[in-house]
Amino acid sequence: MPVGYESSELWPGQRLLDRYTILDRAGRGGMATIYRATDERLDRVVCVKLLRTVVDAGSGGAIYEATYSHFLQEAVALSKLQHPNTLKIYDFGYIEVDGGAQAPFQISEYLEGGDLEHQVRARGALPLGEILAILDPIGSALAEAHERGIVHRDVKPSNILFARVGSDLIPKLADFGIARSELHKKQGEGEETASAITLFSPRWAAPEQLTGMVEGPEADVYALALVTAFMATGSLPFGEATVRDTFRDRVQSSDFVRARLRRMGLPADIEAVLMPALATDPARRMRTPPELTARLREVHGGPPAQPPTRSVAPTRTESHQAPPVPSRPGRPREPPESARAREREREREREREREEQRREGATPPSQDGPRHLTYVDLHEKADLSFAGQSGEEIRFRVSILPGGESINLKGLSCFVRTSGPGARPTPAITAREDGRAAFVSARQENLGELGWSFGRKSQAGRVFVVDGGDVLVPYAQATHAVLLVLGGGRDVVILCKRS
Repeated sequence: MPVGYESSELWPGQRLLDRYTILDRAGRGGMATIYRATDERLDRVVCVKLLRTVVDAGSGGAIYEATYSHFLQEAVALSKLQHPNTLKIYDFGYIEVDGGAQAPFQISEYLEGGDLEHQVRARGALPLGEILAILDPIGSALAEAHERGIVHRDVKPSNILFARVGSDLIPKLADFGIARSELHKKQGEGEETASAITLFSPRWAAPEQLTGMVEGPEADVYALALVTAFMATGSLPFGEATVRDTFRDRVQSSDFVRARLRRMGLPADIEAVLMPALATDPARRMRTPPELTARLREVHGGPPAQPPTRSVAPTRTESHQAPPVPSRPGRPREPPESARAREREREREREREREEQRREGATPPSQDGPRHLTYVDLHEKADLSFAGQSGEEIRFRVSILPGGESINLKGLSCFVRTSGPGARPTPAITAREDGRAAFVSARQENLGELGWSFGRKSQAGRVFVVDGGDVLVPYAQATHAVLLVLGGGRDVVILCKRS
């Protein structure tokens, strides 16, 4: 076991079930720790969720037993669900910790698109069409769970994750850790223990959960309606400071919730749809999640929504109207509309700066003729790809960070590894100086390489060296620019971004 790790943790290189190898720790929650791992049989990245062994000596281990049973229940519940918008679980097992106890873990699909809470906090209120594109699949996933006798009981923005498929983010319902299923009640027992009741998230809970009563699918409808209000306004219905102070008001009358929605600025037509789903009495509440989506679609009045949270990044086919690649080494080319004036200025500057040019900012001359140079307009991020060493497509995402002096590179179909000492594969890297990185598979096989250069600043713009000739990107065309050398170096991309 590496230094700095405890027996209740997993460490990089550790193998589980003779096929999963831990890559790194991705996060830690109240009940479990999340890791990234590689499935060596299927050559894919997976998520490992390990239960944290919390034992309360004063209660004889009751807290641990409650979370343990719910953790097991999540694995069984998820294994029975087949909806494409429900997080897929692949495997299950145990590791031995201190005292001979066994801590369970789950193996599930790895999602890299973040969660709904972070999406809304970063962007603010979402348009109704996009809200529907999230609610529709999530409501359908909940409906399948309800049909199988499973109530999620903890529907909230942070439990709606996104899988990235191309430039789209596909929502998936996760964390059935406190799900109640008729299939999992012990024989001879009635309702669940009080220790299980405290595991839900109060700010998204239905009144029957807050009062400790038996909850059914209507509790998930209630939570989904609150999530909808959050998406539509960008505000929390019940924040951390007031969530417990509002318990009594929330369970006594729907009028309190209505007043809170209006204070959030929820549009009246959406409020009219949500209030039947937020009725205090579950018997008077909207019955199913798909019904909520159908009512909202009537308000929207438009065609079916497109896939949610579509990336605004340009594809590699969107070209920037910047100068073409030099036809002769040593002679820079500029846009026709400014060629004469900038040519004179450029020639004078070139003489002054020739001796100071940073050679590390130049791309080595191509041995097979001129390179293929492409300009890409960059708004926030760009998804690019090129053929790897074995012909497979390597997909990655690049962003020019604020200030223009650093970039973020993220592998979409693989991992990224820098060339520095002790470097290991990681989902993304941030670079502030010229350099190179390798794209590697889950087995750490080298798939291809990428080089980048920030060029050098001049009075006219940013200057890059390609095949021995200077290429100028004027400030009028792009405030910031970065040059990328893909794979073997035949393809060069200049990313151009305006502030």
